[in-house]
Amino acid sequence: MKLRNKDKLYIYYRDNKSCFYCGKSLKFKQITLDHFIPLSKGGTSDIFNVVTCCKKCNKLKADKMPGNYEDTILNLFLKTVDDDMIIGKGINISNKELKEELLKVDRLEDLSDQFIFQNSTMRFYIKDNYVIKIVYLGGYENEYNSDFSWED
Repeated sequence: MKLRNKDKLYIYYRDNKSCFYCGKSLKFKQITLDHFIPLSKGGTSDIFNVVTCCKKCNKLKADKMPGNYEDTILNLFLKTVDDDMIIGKGINISNKELKEELLKVDRLEDLSDQFIFQNSTMRFYIKDNYVIKIVYLGGYENEYNSDFSWED
């Protein structure tokens, strides 16, 4: 997935126009983008896994896996959700309801070719900045994806 210019700008402003690692203030044309969890370690190009950094930090980090990756990715994900940058794709739930549930996410469950986040009742599969599948964890074996609907 290639990042769009609007996504690059979003990441730049989300990271307060500075290097995510050392905090150095950067002009937009000075930034490099780094996959917080490297692609070689299972990271993706989802915008919550991409951070701004200076050239020096990008070179020093290389493809190392950060020690605090779970908490950091969770915080970046929640910020991205709060900023309406993650929406559903092929699921029957409004983006408003989806956002309410996503903001309850409390852990990164798994990392493969997609990110899997979870709250106490649902598991969310995220790929290319979209929720592509939701699994209800309430003791049922039903998986909800394109025919997911809410019960009142």
